[in-house]
Amino acid sequence: MPHATSFCKYFCRAFIKKTLTNSYSLVYTEAMRTRLIWLSVVAALLSACTTVTDSYIKDVADLPIKSADAPHFDWQNSPLRANAMYVFYDANHRGQRTAMVGDYYYVSWYDAEPDKDTRLVMRYTQAATGVDVKAREVKFPAGRGKARSRKTEFFFTGADRKRKGDIMSWRVELYVDGKLKDSRQSYLWE
Repeated sequence: MPHATSFCKYFCRAFIKKTLTNSYSLVYTEAMRTRLIWLSVVAALLSACTTVTDSYIKDVADLPIKSADAPHFDWQNSPLRANAMYVFYDANHRGQRTAMVGDYYYVSWYDAEPDKDTRLVMRYTQAATGVDVKAREVKFPAGRGKARSRKTEFFFTGADRKRKGDIMSWRVELYVDGKLKDSRQSYLWE
């Protein structure tokens, strides 16, 4: 998709440059009229190049919180610190913050078909469970309005996470009407 958009932009720029460099005269000519018609056709094609027709997963951000204290502030830890401050916002004491320690996954995806049932499934393995694959899913019923970008959060906190350990590998799958449309996975997933 990015290649089609960049091709359309390149073609449109080249066409405009050719049109402007060859029209030295202000006299309306048949060639200028033809170029304007072609320019309008290219503009219509350019808008068609950017249309998204399928739902897809844009990105999966893994932002773990390993301590009840926010990470120290430097440029390397700034995303982790921002996530910790966001998660700990309502925590009034250390006990509440300790309960929120865990693994947080933020999935950005594009919903091109809001009139169909959609599921976002996260399959994962944990340190204490070994190769036993578990799954969590979020269902989105049909009739969600218009096509747009969406964000979904998966988090693993509390006593269950303490007992079973950190998330070792994961795979996020996007299903529309029961059909797999896209997936992303960690480098440890097999």
